[in-house]
Amino acid sequence: MDTLYTTNETKVMHAATGGPGREPALEAIARVGRPRLLTAGTAVHRAGELFRAVYLLHSGATKRLLIQEDGREQILGFQMPGDLIGLESIHAKTHSTTVVAMDVCSVIEIPYEALETLAAENPDVRRLLFQRLGMALREEHGWMAALGLMNAEERVAAFLLDLSRRFAERGYSARRFMLRMTRAEIGCFLGLTLETVSRVFSRFQRNGLVRSDRRDIELIDLPALARLAQTGAGTALS
Repeated sequence: MDTLYTTNETKVMHAATGGPGREPALEAIARVGRPRLLTAGTAVHRAGELFRAVYLLHSGATKRLLIQEDGREQILGFQMPGDLIGLESIHAKTHSTTVVAMDVCSVIEIPYEALETLAAENPDVRRLLFQRLGMALREEHGWMAALGLMNAEERVAAFLLDLSRRFAERGYSARRFMLRMTRAEIGCFLGLTLETVSRVFSRFQRNGLVRSDRRDIELIDLPALARLAQTGAGTALS
Protein backbone atom coordinates (compact mmCIF):
# COMPACT_ATOMS: atom_id res chain seq x y z
CA MET A 1 0.00 0.00 0.00
CA ASP A 2 1.29 3.46 -0.86
CA THR A 3 2.22 5.71 2.03
CA LEU A 4 1.27 9.36 2.07
CA TYR A 5 4.19 10.32 4.26
CA THR A 6 7.97 10.17 3.98
CA THR A 7 10.04 8.56 6.72
CA ASN A 8 11.23 11.90 8.09
CA GLU A 9 7.67 13.15 8.36
CA THR A 10 6.22 10.45 10.61
CA LYS A 11 7.01 12.55 13.68
CA VAL A 12 4.45 15.15 12.58
CA MET A 13 1.84 12.72 11.29
CA HIS A 14 -0.29 13.20 14.39
CA ALA A 15 -0.98 16.83 13.45
CA ALA A 16 -3.59 15.76 10.93
CA THR A 17 -4.46 12.21 11.92
CA GLY A 18 -5.69 12.51 15.46
CA GLY A 19 -2.71 12.81 17.79
CA PRO A 20 -1.24 15.82 19.58
CA GLY A 21 -1.32 18.97 17.48
CA ARG A 22 -4.71 18.58 15.85
CA GLU A 23 -7.00 21.60 16.11
CA PRO A 24 -8.90 21.60 19.42
CA ALA A 25 -12.17 22.06 17.52
CA LEU A 26 -11.46 18.92 15.48
CA GLU A 27 -10.66 17.04 18.68
CA ALA A 28 -14.00 18.11 20.10
CA ILE A 29 -15.80 16.99 16.94
CA ALA A 30 -13.99 13.63 16.96
CA ARG A 31 -15.08 12.92 20.53
CA VAL A 32 -18.79 12.88 19.61
CA GLY A 33 -18.27 10.43 16.74
CA ARG A 34 -17.45 6.78 16.26
CA PRO A 35 -14.57 5.32 14.24
CA ARG A 36 -15.00 3.34 11.02
CA LEU A 37 -12.33 1.45 9.09
CA LEU A 38 -12.83 1.31 5.33
CA THR A 39 -11.05 -0.80 2.73
CA ALA A 40 -10.13 0.57 -0.70
CA GLY A 41 -13.18 1.06 -2.89
CA THR A 42 -15.63 1.23 0.01
CA ALA A 43 -17.99 4.21 0.01
CA VAL A 44 -18.01 6.61 2.94
CA HIS A 45 -21.42 7.66 1.65
CA ARG A 46 -23.22 7.38 -1.69
CA ALA A 47 -25.25 9.82 -3.72
CA GLY A 48 -28.93 9.47 -2.89
CA GLU A 49 -28.36 8.20 0.65
CA LEU A 50 -30.03 10.06 3.47
CA PHE A 51 -27.79 12.68 5.08
CA ARG A 52 -27.31 11.67 8.70
CA ALA A 53 -23.66 12.37 9.46
CA VAL A 54 -20.45 14.08 8.47
CA TYR A 55 -17.11 12.29 8.56
CA LEU A 56 -13.68 13.31 9.78
CA LEU A 57 -10.97 11.62 7.73
CA HIS A 58 -8.48 10.29 10.25
CA SER A 59 -6.06 8.47 7.93
CA GLY A 60 -5.84 7.46 4.29
CA ALA A 61 -7.36 9.32 1.33
CA THR A 62 -10.74 9.52 -0.38
CA LYS A 63 -12.17 10.91 -3.61
CA ARG A 64 -15.51 12.64 -4.15
CA LEU A 65 -17.38 11.52 -7.26
CA LEU A 66 -20.31 12.54 -9.36
CA ILE A 67 -21.56 9.36 -11.06
CA GLN A 68 -23.53 9.78 -14.29
CA GLU A 69 -26.53 7.65 -15.20
CA ASP A 70 -24.42 5.75 -17.75
CA GLY A 71 -21.86 4.90 -15.06
CA ARG A 72 -19.21 7.45 -16.00
CA GLU A 73 -17.46 9.11 -13.08
CA GLN A 74 -16.33 12.70 -12.62
CA ILE A 75 -13.93 13.24 -9.74
CA LEU A 76 -14.74 16.45 -7.89
CA GLY A 77 -11.90 16.39 -5.39
CA PHE A 78 -9.58 14.43 -3.13
CA GLN A 79 -9.67 14.44 0.66
CA MET A 80 -6.75 14.20 3.07
CA PRO A 81 -6.50 13.45 6.81
CA GLY A 82 -8.13 16.23 8.79
CA ASP A 83 -10.75 16.97 6.13
CA LEU A 84 -14.45 16.90 6.98
CA ILE A 85 -16.51 14.90 4.48
CA GLY A 86 -20.17 15.52 3.70
CA LEU A 87 -20.45 19.15 4.81
CA GLU A 88 -21.85 20.14 1.42
CA SER A 89 -24.97 18.08 2.16
CA ILE A 90 -25.89 19.82 5.41
CA HIS A 91 -28.61 21.82 3.66
CA ALA A 92 -30.12 18.76 1.97
CA LYS A 93 -31.81 15.57 3.07
CA THR A 94 -29.66 13.37 0.81
CA HIS A 95 -26.06 13.25 -0.37
CA SER A 96 -25.57 14.54 -3.92
CA THR A 97 -22.17 12.90 -4.45
CA THR A 98 -20.35 9.66 -3.59
CA VAL A 99 -17.14 9.57 -1.53
CA VAL A 100 -14.95 6.47 -1.90
CA ALA A 101 -11.87 5.30 0.01
CA MET A 102 -8.80 5.22 -2.24
CA ASP A 103 -6.97 2.86 0.13
CA VAL A 104 -7.44 1.65 3.70
CA CYS A 105 -9.02 4.61 5.48
CA SER A 106 -10.04 5.44 9.00
CA VAL A 107 -12.90 7.91 9.39
CA ILE A 108 -14.84 9.19 12.37
CA GLU A 109 -18.59 9.28 11.76
CA ILE A 110 -20.23 12.23 13.50
CA PRO A 111 -24.05 12.16 13.67
CA TYR A 112 -25.39 15.47 12.42
CA GLU A 113 -27.58 15.98 15.47
CA ALA A 114 -24.55 15.63 17.74
CA LEU A 115 -22.52 17.99 15.56
CA GLU A 116 -25.34 20.54 15.54
CA THR A 117 -25.58 20.45 19.33
CA LEU A 118 -21.80 20.72 19.72
CA ALA A 119 -21.64 23.70 17.34
CA ALA A 120 -24.35 25.48 19.32
CA GLU A 121 -22.40 24.98 22.54
CA ASN A 122 -18.83 25.46 21.29
CA PRO A 123 -18.00 28.66 19.34
CA ASP A 124 -14.67 27.20 18.15
CA VAL A 125 -16.48 24.27 16.53
CA ARG A 126 -19.04 26.60 14.99
CA ARG A 127 -16.27 28.82 13.63
CA LEU A 128 -14.40 25.81 12.20
CA LEU A 129 -17.50 24.57 10.38
CA PHE A 130 -18.11 27.99 8.83
CA GLN A 131 -14.45 28.18 7.80
CA ARG A 132 -14.49 24.71 6.22
CA LEU A 133 -17.72 25.41 4.33
CA GLY A 134 -16.34 28.71 3.05
CA MET A 135 -13.03 27.16 2.02
CA ALA A 136 -14.75 24.31 0.18
CA LEU A 137 -16.95 26.72 -1.75
CA ARG A 138 -14.02 28.98 -2.62
CA GLU A 139 -11.85 26.08 -3.78
CA GLU A 140 -14.63 24.57 -5.87
CA HIS A 141 -15.35 27.86 -7.59
CA GLY A 142 -11.62 28.49 -8.00
CA TRP A 143 -11.09 25.16 -9.74
CA MET A 144 -14.11 25.68 -11.98
CA ALA A 145 -12.79 29.06 -13.08
CA ALA A 146 -9.20 27.87 -13.41
CA LEU A 147 -9.97 24.77 -15.48
CA GLY A 148 -11.89 26.89 -17.94
CA LEU A 149 -8.82 29.05 -18.53
CA MET A 150 -5.89 26.62 -18.24
CA ASN A 151 -4.13 24.39 -20.72
CA ALA A 152 -2.95 20.91 -19.72
CA GLU A 153 0.44 21.96 -18.31
CA GLU A 154 -1.10 24.76 -16.28
CA ARG A 155 -3.75 22.44 -14.85
CA VAL A 156 -1.22 19.83 -13.70
CA ALA A 157 1.04 22.53 -12.25
CA ALA A 158 -1.89 24.02 -10.32
CA PHE A 159 -2.90 20.58 -9.08
CA LEU A 160 0.60 19.80 -7.78
CA LEU A 161 0.84 23.19 -6.10
CA ASP A 162 -2.53 22.69 -4.45
CA LEU A 163 -1.37 19.34 -3.06
CA SER A 164 1.87 20.97 -1.92
CA ARG A 165 -0.06 23.63 -0.02
CA ARG A 166 -2.36 21.10 1.63
CA PHE A 167 0.55 18.88 2.70
CA ALA A 168 2.40 21.90 4.13
CA GLU A 169 -0.69 22.95 6.11
CA ARG A 170 -0.65 19.52 7.76
CA GLY A 171 3.02 19.70 8.68
CA TYR A 172 4.31 17.49 5.86
CA SER A 173 6.89 18.32 3.22
CA ALA A 174 5.65 20.77 0.61
CA ARG A 175 8.13 19.41 -1.93
CA ARG A 176 8.06 15.65 -1.67
CA PHE A 177 5.06 13.41 -1.19
CA MET A 178 3.32 10.28 -2.38
CA LEU A 179 0.30 10.56 -4.65
CA ARG A 180 -2.59 8.36 -3.55
CA MET A 181 -4.37 8.94 -6.84
CA THR A 182 -3.44 7.43 -10.19
CA ARG A 183 -2.60 9.45 -13.30
CA ALA A 184 -6.02 8.47 -14.66
CA GLU A 185 -7.72 9.86 -11.54
CA ILE A 186 -5.74 13.08 -11.82
CA GLY A 187 -6.90 13.34 -15.42
CA CYS A 188 -10.50 12.71 -14.43
CA PHE A 189 -10.34 15.56 -11.93
CA LEU A 190 -8.56 17.94 -14.30
CA GLY A 191 -10.57 17.07 -17.41
CA LEU A 192 -7.58 15.50 -19.16
CA THR A 193 -6.88 12.09 -20.64
CA LEU A 194 -4.45 9.67 -19.01
CA GLU A 195 -2.11 10.07 -21.97
CA THR A 196 -2.08 13.85 -21.63
CA VAL A 197 -1.35 13.72 -17.89
CA SER A 198 1.50 11.26 -18.49
CA ARG A 199 2.98 13.47 -21.22
CA VAL A 200 2.84 16.53 -18.97
CA PHE A 201 4.59 14.72 -16.10
CA SER A 202 7.29 13.53 -18.53
CA ARG A 203 7.72 17.08 -19.85
CA PHE A 204 7.97 18.47 -16.34
CA GLN A 205 10.70 15.95 -15.56
CA ARG A 206 12.68 16.78 -18.70
CA ASN A 207 12.48 20.48 -17.86
CA GLY A 208 13.62 19.96 -14.28
CA LEU A 209 10.37 21.04 -12.63
CA VAL A 210 9.61 17.74 -10.90
CA ARG A 211 11.16 14.37 -10.20
CA SER A 212 8.72 11.48 -10.45
CA ASP A 213 9.15 7.80 -9.60
CA ARG A 214 5.73 6.22 -10.07
CA ARG A 215 3.67 7.92 -7.32
CA ASP A 216 6.64 9.41 -5.49
CA ILE A 217 6.73 13.10 -6.49
CA GLU A 218 9.35 15.72 -5.71
CA LEU A 219 8.70 19.32 -6.74
CA ILE A 220 12.11 20.59 -7.82
CA ASP A 221 11.22 24.10 -9.02
CA LEU A 222 8.26 25.45 -7.08
CA PRO A 223 8.60 29.03 -8.41
CA ALA A 224 8.52 27.79 -12.02
CA LEU A 225 5.44 25.67 -11.31
CA ALA A 226 3.77 28.67 -9.67
CA ARG A 227 4.51 30.90 -12.67
CA LEU A 228 3.12 28.25 -14.99
CA ALA A 229 -0.07 27.80 -12.98
CA GLN A 230 -0.66 31.55 -12.64
CA THR A 231 -0.29 32.05 -16.38
CA GLY A 232 -3.67 30.43 -16.95
CA ALA A 233 -5.45 30.85 -13.66
CA GLY A 234 -4.51 34.29 -12.45
CA THR A 235 -5.48 34.30 -8.78
CA ALA A 236 -8.40 31.86 -9.08
CA LEU A 237 -6.73 29.29 -6.83
CA SER A 238 -4.73 31.60 -4.59
